[in-house]
Amino acid sequence: MLKNILLFLTVLNVIRTQSYFGSKSYTEFEDGDFNVLISAPHDGPLLPEDIPERTEDSLGNLGTDRNTRAFAKQFALELTRLLNQKPFMVFNNLHRKKMDPNRNPVECCSDLTENLDCHKAHEEYHQFISGYKQKMSNSYKQLLIVDFHGQSHAENWTEIGYLLTKTELNQPILLDTRRSSIEALKVSSSKDLESLIRGEYSLGAFIERKNYRVIPSPTFKYPGTGNYYNGGYITLNHKSLNTNSIQIELAFGVRSTESVAKLNAVYFADAFIEFYRFHKFDLKV
Repeated sequence: MLKNILLFLTVLNVIRTQSYFGSKSYTEFEDGDFNVLISAPHDGPLLPEDIPERTEDSLGNLGTDRNTRAFAKQFALELTRLLNQKPFMVFNNLHRKKMDPNRNPVECCSDLTENLDCHKAHEEYHQFISGYKQKMSNSYKQLLIVDFHGQSHAENWTEIGYLLTKTELNQPILLDTRRSSIEALKVSSSKDLESLIRGEYSLGAFIERKNYRVIPSPTFKYPGTGNYYNGGYITLNHKSLNTNSIQIELAFGVRSTESVAKLNAVYFADAFIEFYRFHKFDLKV
């Protein structure tokens, strides 16, 4: 009997950690079983010679977001431990100099030389996210996509991107808009944008309570003239009527080394779970 139970648990573990790879392993997917997907697009190591490097990025960002993959994996482990459910995950294994999933299909690869492998990797990255949305929409009223990035801005704050600009965030009170990436939550909760973006019900508030500097949040409502990323192509492309997409730009201090990243990921995951439960994201269709 014990042998059968151990065999069942082994098989269950294999199922819960099943990974899939795109063409030439340039993209990597981990299957999940509830309505959260974690994305880490900018910490890939692969530099294949047959894919030309991107030298013409309009924003000038070609570097690796160091230790964001380690952060994302530990974040997922903590969610699994506390919720007994595994989030979906998607990784870009190519270096950002080769392919950037957070750019549109035209800007994601070098425009100097067409490369089918590069564009196929970009397509596969987004196809997996779309597949997750289609699968989980049959079970949950709302979905969550968390897209992890890294930055080294002087303010040393973690930046949460909801597609609202610095100009919009610098207003005393946020104007009502449907452009935010958490419009699905706003409609479902019937709460105003101010409280959901930087008020007591915001993800920033829950993370701030773990003693982190984060913007927007109740303490840091306005970026002013400071540095701030408001979200990119992944956040914009995958938000929908039932999908909330959030870009999290981790401060360098919370991911300076792999061990530091893993330690901080646990606290961020704890805050995220509190946010998830408070807003009843576990409601089924």
